[in-house]
Amino acid sequence: MPHRNDDGTFRGKQAKKLTQRTLGARWVEAEVIRLKRLGMDFSRIADQITAIGRGRAKPITDLPADLQFAGNYRISAQGCHQAYQRAIGREPVLAVDEYRRIDSDRCEEMLLALQAGIRRGDPRSVEAGVKILSHRAKLLGLETPKRVEMTGKDGSPIEINEPPLTEEERRARALEIAKLLKEVGALNE
Repeated sequence: MPHRNDDGTFRGKQAKKLTQRTLGARWVEAEVIRLKRLGMDFSRIADQITAIGRGRAKPITDLPADLQFAGNYRISAQGCHQAYQRAIGREPVLAVDEYRRIDSDRCEEMLLALQAGIRRGDPRSVEAGVKILSHRAKLLGLETPKRVEMTGKDGSPIEINEPPLTEEERRARALEIAKLLKEVGALNE
């Protein structure tokens, strides 16, 4: 076993230095988190970070003084998503709950914006509202499972798999919902 230094460390007196790659990755994670809080999607975040790396835009998060980007620096939307996932994984649970609340509040604002179209019976507004509610249910963990397993008479499992709806089936359901709401009188106001 190696001997300890006077300050209790095992390695030399000089602090371990972070590499350019680590500095860049940590900065990208911080920038993605800040831009995601502002409501940007990952493709726009990727474009913004690429522009910052090439020196054509200013960052929201301060750049480390010794961080250097390559002249042709580029990041994809998938790379931004992965950086976001890594940063969220490192965040305390309280911060993740805060992101859920922020996203839930955004869903509420979108639903409020769609109310006029839903009241008129606009099928696209109803469809968008259903998608927002579905997203919110997923976000809050309220979504029903797609696969249900039950036991038959002989003790073997019975599997019921619900096939995914096509785009035409979704639109037809949105039209049905709008028609039913009109019939009930909820949309005539």
